Amino acid sequence: MRKIAFCLIQGVYTLAVFSIFVIAILGALIGSFANVVIYRVPAGKSIVFPASSCPKCGHKIKPWENIPVISWLFLRAKCSNCKAPISFRYPLIELVTAIGFGLLAWRWPLEVYGFTVIPLLIIFAMLVMMSMIDLDTLLLPDSLTLPAIMVGVLGTFIYRQNSGLPSLNQALVGGAVGAGIIALVNRVGSLVVRRFADTKERLWPIGMDQVNVAALGGALGGWTWGLGAAAASMLVNLVARKPIRLPELTVYALWVVALVVSSFGILTTPVGGISGTFIATGIVAIVGALFWWVRDLASNEPLPDDSEDEPVAMGFGDVKLAAVLGVILGWQQLLAALFLSFLIGAVGGIASRLAGGDRLIPFGPYLVLGGLLALFFGQDLISWYLGMLGISGA
Repeated sequence: MRKIAFCLIQGVYTLAVFSIFVIAILGALIGSFANVVIYRVPAGKSIVFPASSCPKCGHKIKPWENIPVISWLFLRAKCSNCKAPISFRYPLIELVTAIGFGLLAWRWPLEVYGFTVIPLLIIFAMLVMMSMIDLDTLLLPDSLTLPAIMVGVLGTFIYRQNSGLPSLNQALVGGAVGAGIIALVNRVGSLVVRRFADTKERLWPIGMDQVNVAALGGALGGWTWGLGAAAASMLVNLVARKPIRLPELTVYALWVVALVVSSFGILTTPVGGISGTFIATGIVAIVGALFWWVRDLASNEPLPDDSEDEPVAMGFGDVKLAAVLGVILGWQQLLAALFLSFLIGAVGGIASRLAGGDRLIPFGPYLVLGGLLALFFGQDLISWYLGMLGISGA
Protein backbone atom coordinates (compact mmCIF):
# COMPACT_ATOMS: atom_id res chain seq x y z
CA MET A 1 0.00 0.00 0.00
CA ARG A 2 2.84 2.37 0.85
CA LYS A 3 4.48 1.56 -2.46
CA ILE A 4 1.29 2.40 -4.35
CA ALA A 5 0.92 5.67 -2.46
CA PHE A 6 4.56 6.52 -3.14
CA CYS A 7 4.10 5.82 -6.85
CA LEU A 8 1.00 7.99 -6.95
CA ILE A 9 2.77 10.87 -5.22
CA GLN A 10 5.75 10.51 -7.52
CA GLY A 11 3.44 10.44 -10.56
CA VAL A 12 1.64 13.61 -9.47
CA TYR A 13 4.96 15.34 -8.82
CA THR A 14 6.29 14.31 -12.24
CA LEU A 15 3.11 15.56 -13.90
CA ALA A 16 3.37 18.87 -12.05
CA VAL A 17 6.99 19.38 -13.08
CA PHE A 18 6.15 18.47 -16.68
CA SER A 19 3.21 20.88 -16.83
CA ILE A 20 5.34 23.71 -15.41
CA PHE A 21 8.01 22.98 -18.01
CA VAL A 22 5.51 22.92 -20.89
CA ILE A 23 3.88 26.16 -19.75
CA ALA A 24 7.31 27.81 -19.41
CA ILE A 25 8.12 26.79 -23.01
CA LEU A 26 4.77 28.25 -24.05
CA GLY A 27 5.78 31.42 -22.22
CA ALA A 28 8.99 31.65 -24.27
CA LEU A 29 6.97 31.35 -27.49
CA ILE A 30 4.54 34.02 -26.29
CA GLY A 31 7.56 36.15 -25.39
CA SER A 32 8.72 35.93 -29.00
CA PHE A 33 5.30 37.17 -30.11
CA ALA A 34 5.45 39.86 -27.41
CA ASN A 35 8.55 41.28 -29.09
CA VAL A 36 6.51 41.75 -32.27
CA VAL A 37 3.68 43.47 -30.37
CA ILE A 38 6.08 45.75 -28.49
CA TYR A 39 7.61 46.95 -31.74
CA ARG A 40 4.53 47.15 -33.97
CA VAL A 41 1.67 48.39 -31.77
CA PRO A 42 3.23 51.82 -31.02
CA ALA A 43 4.03 52.15 -34.73
CA GLY A 44 0.42 51.43 -35.66
CA LYS A 45 1.37 48.34 -37.65
CA SER A 46 -0.40 44.98 -37.91
CA ILE A 47 0.87 42.38 -35.45
CA VAL A 48 0.02 39.59 -37.92
CA PHE A 49 1.23 40.76 -41.34
CA PRO A 50 3.81 40.93 -42.76
CA ALA A 51 6.07 38.22 -41.37
CA SER A 52 8.95 39.25 -39.12
CA SER A 53 12.03 40.58 -40.87
CA CYS A 54 15.33 42.26 -40.11
CA PRO A 55 14.64 45.99 -39.62
CA LYS A 56 17.93 46.87 -41.36
CA CYS A 57 18.09 44.69 -44.48
CA GLY A 58 14.52 43.36 -44.68
CA HIS A 59 15.61 39.70 -44.55
CA LYS A 60 12.59 37.49 -43.85
CA ILE A 61 13.20 35.62 -40.62
CA LYS A 62 13.01 31.88 -41.18
CA PRO A 63 11.31 29.56 -38.63
CA TRP A 64 14.62 28.15 -37.42
CA GLU A 65 15.84 31.72 -36.83
CA ASN A 66 12.84 32.47 -34.61
CA ILE A 67 13.26 29.86 -31.86
CA PRO A 68 13.12 31.75 -28.55
CA VAL A 69 16.54 32.43 -26.99
CA ILE A 70 18.19 29.50 -28.83
CA SER A 71 18.17 31.21 -32.25
CA TRP A 72 19.67 34.36 -30.76
CA LEU A 73 22.51 32.33 -29.26
CA PHE A 74 22.98 30.24 -32.42
CA LEU A 75 23.10 33.35 -34.63
CA ARG A 76 25.53 34.99 -32.19
CA ALA A 77 23.15 37.91 -31.81
CA LYS A 78 23.49 38.89 -35.48
CA CYS A 79 21.21 38.85 -38.51
CA SER A 80 22.05 35.84 -40.67
CA ASN A 81 21.99 38.01 -43.80
CA CYS A 82 23.48 41.45 -43.06
CA LYS A 83 25.14 40.64 -39.72
CA ALA A 84 23.42 43.59 -38.03
CA PRO A 85 23.38 43.12 -34.23
CA ILE A 86 20.22 41.73 -32.62
CA SER A 87 19.48 43.38 -29.29
CA PHE A 88 19.78 41.33 -26.10
CA ARG A 89 16.33 42.66 -25.23
CA TYR A 90 14.65 40.12 -27.50
CA PRO A 91 15.85 36.96 -25.71
CA LEU A 92 15.53 38.76 -22.36
CA ILE A 93 11.79 39.33 -22.93
CA GLU A 94 11.42 35.70 -24.00
CA LEU A 95 13.19 34.55 -20.83
CA VAL A 96 11.15 36.84 -18.58
CA THR A 97 7.90 35.60 -20.09
CA ALA A 98 9.01 31.97 -19.79
CA ILE A 99 10.00 32.41 -16.14
CA GLY A 100 6.78 34.27 -15.37
CA PHE A 101 4.66 31.55 -16.97
CA GLY A 102 6.59 28.90 -15.04
CA LEU A 103 6.12 30.67 -11.71
CA LEU A 104 2.40 31.13 -12.31
CA ALA A 105 2.06 27.44 -13.24
CA TRP A 106 3.95 26.54 -10.06
CA ARG A 107 1.75 28.74 -7.87
CA TRP A 108 -1.55 27.66 -9.51
CA PRO A 109 -0.80 24.18 -10.92
CA LEU A 110 -3.24 22.78 -13.47
CA GLU A 111 -3.67 19.51 -11.60
CA VAL A 112 -4.87 21.36 -8.48
CA TYR A 113 -6.58 24.53 -9.73
CA GLY A 114 -7.67 23.48 -13.20
CA PHE A 115 -7.80 26.35 -15.70
CA THR A 116 -7.42 29.02 -13.01
CA VAL A 117 -3.97 29.95 -14.29
CA ILE A 118 -5.04 30.61 -17.90
CA PRO A 119 -6.32 34.21 -17.42
CA LEU A 120 -3.25 34.98 -15.29
CA LEU A 121 -0.94 33.79 -18.07
CA ILE A 122 -2.72 35.97 -20.63
CA ILE A 123 -2.61 39.03 -18.40
CA PHE A 124 1.03 38.44 -17.45
CA ALA A 125 2.03 38.39 -21.12
CA MET A 126 0.06 41.60 -21.69
CA LEU A 127 1.71 43.23 -18.67
CA VAL A 128 5.16 42.44 -20.10
CA MET A 129 4.13 44.05 -23.40
CA MET A 130 2.68 47.10 -21.63
CA SER A 131 5.81 47.60 -19.53
CA MET A 132 8.17 47.55 -22.49
CA ILE A 133 5.96 49.81 -24.62
CA ASP A 134 5.73 52.26 -21.70
CA LEU A 135 9.51 52.25 -21.33
CA ASP A 136 9.93 52.92 -25.06
CA THR A 137 7.16 55.45 -25.68
CA LEU A 138 5.82 56.61 -22.28
CA LEU A 139 2.43 55.31 -23.45
CA LEU A 140 0.18 52.44 -22.38
CA PRO A 141 -2.00 51.53 -25.39
CA ASP A 142 -5.74 51.02 -24.90
CA SER A 143 -5.51 47.97 -27.17
CA LEU A 144 -3.68 46.20 -24.33
CA THR A 145 -4.94 47.77 -21.09
CA LEU A 146 -8.69 47.63 -21.75
CA PRO A 147 -8.77 44.03 -23.09
CA ALA A 148 -6.63 43.00 -20.10
CA ILE A 149 -9.31 44.40 -17.77
CA MET A 150 -11.92 42.31 -19.59
CA VAL A 151 -9.77 39.17 -19.36
CA GLY A 152 -9.35 39.72 -15.62
CA VAL A 153 -13.09 40.12 -15.07
CA LEU A 154 -14.00 37.09 -17.20
CA GLY A 155 -11.28 35.07 -15.48
CA THR A 156 -13.22 35.19 -12.21
CA PHE A 157 -15.72 32.74 -13.71
CA ILE A 158 -13.11 29.98 -13.91
CA TYR A 159 -11.07 30.64 -10.75
CA ARG A 160 -11.26 27.85 -8.18
CA GLN A 161 -12.67 29.01 -4.84
CA ASN A 162 -9.54 28.02 -2.94
CA SER A 163 -7.19 29.78 -5.36
CA GLY A 164 -6.91 32.99 -3.33
CA LEU A 165 -7.99 35.02 -6.36
CA PRO A 166 -10.91 37.49 -6.29
CA SER A 167 -14.55 36.72 -6.98
CA LEU A 168 -16.41 38.69 -9.67
CA ASN A 169 -17.60 41.30 -7.16
CA GLN A 170 -14.14 41.62 -5.60
CA ALA A 171 -12.55 41.99 -9.04
CA LEU A 172 -14.99 44.71 -10.09
CA VAL A 173 -14.44 46.64 -6.85
CA GLY A 174 -10.68 46.14 -7.10
CA GLY A 175 -10.59 47.41 -10.68
CA ALA A 176 -12.71 50.45 -9.80
CA VAL A 177 -10.61 51.29 -6.72
CA GLY A 178 -7.36 50.90 -8.65
CA ALA A 179 -8.53 53.16 -11.47
CA GLY A 180 -10.03 55.61 -8.98
CA ILE A 181 -6.92 56.04 -6.86
CA ILE A 182 -4.64 56.66 -9.82
CA ALA A 183 -7.25 58.86 -11.54
CA LEU A 184 -7.33 61.08 -8.45
CA VAL A 185 -3.52 61.22 -8.43
CA ASN A 186 -3.77 62.20 -12.10
CA ARG A 187 -6.36 64.96 -11.55
CA VAL A 188 -5.32 66.43 -8.18
CA GLY A 189 -1.61 66.01 -8.83
CA SER A 190 -1.87 67.60 -12.27
CA LEU A 191 -3.88 70.47 -10.80
CA VAL A 192 -1.04 71.14 -8.37
CA VAL A 193 1.60 70.82 -11.12
CA ARG A 194 -0.36 73.36 -13.20
CA ARG A 195 -0.31 75.69 -10.18
CA PHE A 196 -4.08 75.29 -9.87
CA ALA A 197 -4.77 76.52 -13.39
CA ASP A 198 -7.80 74.84 -14.99
CA THR A 199 -7.27 72.08 -17.55
CA LYS A 200 -7.76 72.87 -21.23
CA GLU A 201 -9.34 69.48 -21.90
CA ARG A 202 -12.89 69.67 -23.27
CA LEU A 203 -14.09 66.16 -24.13
CA TRP A 204 -17.74 65.67 -25.02
CA PRO A 205 -19.95 63.94 -23.86
CA ILE A 206 -17.73 62.14 -21.33
CA GLY A 207 -14.27 62.94 -20.12
CA MET A 208 -12.32 64.18 -17.12
CA ASP A 209 -15.12 66.56 -16.18
CA GLN A 210 -17.32 63.57 -15.34
CA VAL A 211 -14.44 61.92 -13.45
CA ASN A 212 -14.16 65.07 -11.33
CA VAL A 213 -17.91 65.21 -10.67
CA ALA A 214 -17.92 61.50 -9.77
CA ALA A 215 -15.21 62.15 -7.16
CA LEU A 216 -17.26 64.98 -5.65
CA GLY A 217 -20.52 63.01 -5.60
CA GLY A 218 -18.79 59.92 -4.21
CA ALA A 219 -17.28 61.91 -1.34
CA LEU A 220 -20.64 63.46 -0.54
CA GLY A 221 -22.92 60.41 -0.57
CA GLY A 222 -21.03 57.27 -1.58
CA TRP A 223 -20.32 55.64 -4.93
CA THR A 224 -23.96 55.60 -6.12
CA TRP A 225 -24.11 59.37 -5.64
CA GLY A 226 -20.86 59.67 -7.58
CA LEU A 227 -22.18 57.67 -10.52
CA GLY A 228 -25.44 59.61 -10.43
CA ALA A 229 -23.60 62.93 -10.49
CA ALA A 230 -21.44 61.81 -13.42
CA ALA A 231 -24.49 60.55 -15.32
CA ALA A 232 -26.31 63.84 -14.73
CA SER A 233 -23.26 65.78 -15.95
CA MET A 234 -23.08 63.70 -19.11
CA LEU A 235 -26.83 64.15 -19.70
CA VAL A 236 -26.44 67.94 -19.43
CA ASN A 237 -23.62 67.76 -21.97
CA LEU A 238 -25.76 65.75 -24.38
CA VAL A 239 -28.67 68.16 -24.09
CA ALA A 240 -26.42 71.21 -24.49
CA ARG A 241 -24.35 69.51 -27.22
CA LYS A 242 -21.20 70.95 -25.67
CA PRO A 243 -19.21 70.51 -22.45
CA ILE A 244 -20.89 72.16 -19.47
CA ARG A 245 -18.46 72.14 -16.60
CA LEU A 246 -17.07 73.55 -13.40
CA PRO A 247 -13.37 74.50 -13.12
CA GLU A 248 -11.31 71.71 -11.59
CA LEU A 249 -10.11 73.86 -8.71
CA THR A 250 -13.72 74.55 -7.74
CA VAL A 251 -14.68 70.87 -7.98
CA TYR A 252 -11.81 69.67 -5.81
CA ALA A 253 -12.26 72.44 -3.26
CA LEU A 254 -15.85 71.21 -2.91
CA TRP A 255 -14.52 67.63 -2.80
CA VAL A 256 -12.41 68.46 0.26
CA VAL A 257 -15.47 70.06 1.88
CA ALA A 258 -17.54 66.95 1.06
CA LEU A 259 -14.96 64.69 2.73
CA VAL A 260 -15.08 66.89 5.82
CA VAL A 261 -18.90 66.74 5.81
CA SER A 262 -18.77 62.93 5.55
CA SER A 263 -16.92 62.87 8.87
CA PHE A 264 -20.19 64.00 10.52
CA GLY A 265 -22.05 61.02 9.03
CA ILE A 266 -24.77 63.17 7.48
CA LEU A 267 -25.10 61.46 4.09
CA THR A 268 -22.39 58.82 4.40
CA THR A 269 -19.58 57.77 6.71
CA PRO A 270 -15.94 58.83 6.29
CA VAL A 271 -15.15 55.35 4.94
CA GLY A 272 -18.16 55.60 2.63
CA GLY A 273 -16.97 58.99 1.36
CA ILE A 274 -13.44 57.83 0.64
CA SER A 275 -14.44 54.49 -0.90
CA GLY A 276 -17.26 56.23 -2.77
CA THR A 277 -14.75 58.65 -4.26
CA PHE A 278 -12.43 55.87 -5.43
CA ILE A 279 -15.12 53.53 -6.78
CA ALA A 280 -17.21 56.16 -8.58
CA THR A 281 -14.13 57.88 -10.00
CA GLY A 282 -12.67 54.58 -11.18
CA ILE A 283 -15.88 53.37 -12.84
CA VAL A 284 -16.39 56.65 -14.71
CA ALA A 285 -12.73 56.75 -15.77
CA ILE A 286 -12.88 53.22 -17.23
CA VAL A 287 -16.28 53.78 -18.88
CA GLY A 288 -14.91 56.95 -20.45
CA ALA A 289 -11.79 55.16 -21.63
CA LEU A 290 -13.89 52.41 -23.20
CA PHE A 291 -16.12 54.97 -24.89
CA TRP A 292 -13.24 56.80 -26.51
CA TRP A 293 -11.43 53.59 -27.46
CA VAL A 294 -14.50 52.22 -29.25
CA ARG A 295 -15.17 55.63 -30.80
CA ASP A 296 -11.60 55.81 -32.12
CA LEU A 297 -11.82 52.29 -33.56
CA ALA A 298 -15.13 53.07 -35.25
CA SER A 299 -14.17 56.47 -36.67
CA ASN A 300 -10.44 55.88 -37.19
CA GLU A 301 -9.84 59.41 -35.92
CA PRO A 302 -7.55 60.28 -33.01
CA LEU A 303 -9.06 61.38 -29.72
CA PRO A 304 -9.22 65.19 -29.57
CA ASP A 305 -6.75 66.40 -26.98
CA ASP A 306 -6.60 70.11 -26.19
CA SER A 307 -4.46 69.37 -23.11
CA GLU A 308 -1.66 67.52 -24.91
CA ASP A 309 1.05 69.93 -23.73
CA GLU A 310 -0.22 70.25 -20.15
CA PRO A 311 2.02 68.93 -17.37
CA VAL A 312 0.55 65.89 -15.63
CA ALA A 313 1.36 64.14 -12.37
CA MET A 314 0.66 60.71 -13.84
CA GLY A 315 -0.49 59.48 -17.25
CA PHE A 316 -4.04 58.24 -17.81
CA GLY A 317 -2.65 54.95 -19.13
CA ASP A 318 -1.58 54.22 -15.55
CA VAL A 319 -5.24 54.59 -14.50
CA LYS A 320 -6.24 51.73 -16.80
CA LEU A 321 -3.19 49.68 -15.81
CA ALA A 322 -4.15 50.04 -12.13
CA ALA A 323 -7.60 48.73 -13.05
CA VAL A 324 -5.97 45.66 -14.62
CA LEU A 325 -4.10 44.97 -11.39
CA GLY A 326 -7.25 45.60 -9.34
CA VAL A 327 -9.30 42.97 -11.18
CA ILE A 328 -6.72 40.24 -10.61
CA LEU A 329 -5.90 41.22 -7.02
CA GLY A 330 -9.06 42.58 -5.40
CA TRP A 331 -8.99 45.87 -3.52
CA GLN A 332 -7.06 44.71 -0.45
CA GLN A 333 -4.09 43.24 -2.29
CA LEU A 334 -4.30 46.11 -4.77
CA LEU A 335 -3.47 48.50 -1.93
CA ALA A 336 -0.41 46.36 -1.18
CA ALA A 337 0.50 46.49 -4.88
CA LEU A 338 0.24 50.29 -4.96
CA PHE A 339 2.34 50.60 -1.79
CA LEU A 340 5.03 48.38 -3.32
CA SER A 341 4.86 50.23 -6.64
CA PHE A 342 5.35 53.65 -5.07
CA LEU A 343 8.12 52.30 -2.83
CA ILE A 344 9.99 50.64 -5.71
CA GLY A 345 9.40 53.71 -7.89
CA ALA A 346 10.88 55.99 -5.25
CA VAL A 347 13.94 53.76 -4.83
CA GLY A 348 14.33 53.46 -8.60
CA GLY A 349 14.04 57.20 -9.12
CA ILE A 350 16.61 57.97 -6.42
CA ALA A 351 18.99 55.32 -7.80
CA SER A 352 18.62 56.74 -11.31
CA ARG A 353 19.41 60.25 -10.12
CA LEU A 354 22.43 59.09 -8.11
CA ALA A 355 23.70 57.26 -11.19
CA GLY A 356 23.45 60.46 -13.18
CA GLY A 357 20.49 59.39 -15.31
CA ASP A 358 18.19 62.08 -16.66
CA ARG A 359 15.78 59.94 -18.68
CA LEU A 360 12.16 60.03 -17.55
CA ILE A 361 11.18 56.58 -16.27
CA PRO A 362 7.45 55.87 -16.60
CA PHE A 363 5.48 54.57 -13.65
CA GLY A 364 3.87 51.69 -15.58
CA PRO A 365 6.73 49.18 -15.09
CA TYR A 366 6.79 49.97 -11.36
CA LEU A 367 3.03 49.36 -11.19
CA VAL A 368 3.47 46.03 -12.96
CA LEU A 369 6.31 44.94 -10.67
CA GLY A 370 4.38 45.93 -7.55
CA GLY A 371 1.27 44.15 -8.86
CA LEU A 372 3.13 40.91 -9.57
CA LEU A 373 4.78 40.95 -6.14
CA ALA A 374 1.35 41.46 -4.57
CA LEU A 375 -0.09 38.62 -6.66
CA PHE A 376 2.39 36.18 -5.10
CA PHE A 377 3.04 37.75 -1.69
CA GLY A 378 0.28 40.31 -1.13
CA GLN A 379 -1.72 38.26 1.33
CA ASP A 380 1.41 37.51 3.37
CA LEU A 381 2.26 41.22 3.39
CA ILE A 382 -1.25 42.14 4.55
CA SER A 383 -1.18 39.48 7.28
CA TRP A 384 2.22 40.71 8.47
CA TYR A 385 1.02 44.32 8.54
CA LEU A 386 -2.18 43.46 10.44
CA GLY A 387 -0.10 41.40 12.86
CA MET A 388 2.10 44.45 13.49
CA LEU A 389 -1.07 46.34 14.38
CA GLY A 390 -2.23 43.52 16.64
CA ILE A 391 -5.16 42.69 14.35
CA SER A 392 -5.81 39.04 13.51
CA GLY A 393 -7.15 37.93 10.14
CA ALA A 394 -6.90 39.52 6.70
